[in-house]
Amino acid sequence: MSEVEYKGIKLKGSKLLLILPLLGTLGGALWAGFEGYARWVAMEKKINEYVAPDLSNFTLRLEVLEERIVSLEDNVSTELRTVKELVGSAQDDARTIRIDLRKDINEVQDQVAASDRRSRNMDQEVRNSLRQTETDLRTMIDHASDRFDSKRTAIESDAQRRIELIDNKLSSLETKLREMLQRALDNPLAGQ
Repeated sequence: MSEVEYKGIKLKGSKLLLILPLLGTLGGALWAGFEGYARWVAMEKKINEYVAPDLSNFTLRLEVLEERIVSLEDNVSTELRTVKELVGSAQDDARTIRIDLRKDINEVQDQVAASDRRSRNMDQEVRNSLRQTETDLRTMIDHASDRFDSKRTAIESDAQRRIELIDNKLSSLETKLREMLQRALDNPLAGQ
């Protein structure tokens, strides 16, 4: 058996009664930490799995353009318009790819930012929850301490009242016994 003292009150019993809420609080904090870490790992996995768009089509188109430019050297005057159209098309494709790529990168950045905000919000919620739990536990301990003090006072008061009642009865009994003994001693027939 061990003795624990809190705010001047000594409790005899197992320390397990104080350790269980502490373990519950620590378990909750660990769970929140592991949950946050798991989400962080999932976010990192998504970021690492990002695959850049396939630009091989663009490369193929550029190769086609180069071949056509070489063949156009023979027929510069007649094929110049075709080359300009192909170059314009390639520029449009490159512009489209660049815009799409920029859009994809912005979406990924937005997702990372949203995930970061959710992580910060969750962290704040966990902190607030821990503070509230700590406040609730302190309130419960204070309430239990007040109840314990009032019960102890009531028991002490009842015990004092009983002691006084027993003392009065003993005093009354002692007086009666003395009177009876005195009467027995004063009786003239008692000595014969």
